[in-house]
Amino acid sequence: MRRMLECGALRKAWRLHESVKAMRQAVEEAKLKREQELWVDVGSANMAFHAAVVALADSERLSELYERVSAELRLGFALIEDPRLLHSPFVDMNDEIVSLCEEDRFAEASEKMEDYLLISENGLLKAFGKISGKAR
Repeated sequence: MRRMLECGALRKAWRLHESVKAMRQAVEEAKLKREQELWVDVGSANMAFHAAVVALADSERLSELYERVSAELRLGFALIEDPRLLHSPFVDMNDEIVSLCEEDRFAEASEKMEDYLLISENGLLKAFGKISGKAR
């Protein structure tokens, strides 16, 4: 779902879209919070980044759909013991993606997001697998 929403939005976007600025603001906030080791806040900035990516599509319906997906993700993230491991690797990837957008290289940004989301998905599945293994 996220790959469809976010990669599709990136492929159709343009450099001067206001959401590119929102993406940059979210990345800068995440960097600041990472320096302060405020990992929950890094996660919040990360979610703001992804919401801004979806907003590139200029579709209220897609943004609303992403809000629901995002809420479910947050519930899952709350189960993970070390949010640093969850969020830290993605701050720099977000920075790369928004930099590509600022350079009007949206096809590359979409490809980078595809890779990002696959890495994220695999990491989440492993983390949730460990959690469910502990519950047994």
